[in-house]
Amino acid sequence: MFSADDIMGEALIDIQPLISAAMAYGDPEMFGNMQIGKWLKSDDNALIEDSIINIIDGKVKQDVQLKLQNVECGELHLEVEWLPLDQ
Repeated sequence: MFSADDIMGEALIDIQPLISAAMAYGDPEMFGNMQIGKWLKSDDNALIEDSIINIIDGKVKQDVQLKLQNVECGELHLEVEWLPLDQ
């Protein structure tokens, strides 16, 4: 059971690799499905494994798996999608 004041952990995500990859390729709809970047696991981040940045169906997406910090255990699995401000 969880109570309202239970600490659920913390996770920090660096979106700079996603931004850099998306900006480098411009319009992702012009490309087929492909890997365009990677955020590498290191001692300085909470990644469980390297985070791959792909173009999938004309969209830039990144799968991220993070180990929660400041708690006994826990993981966070995310899919982050780049959306340009002009859309």
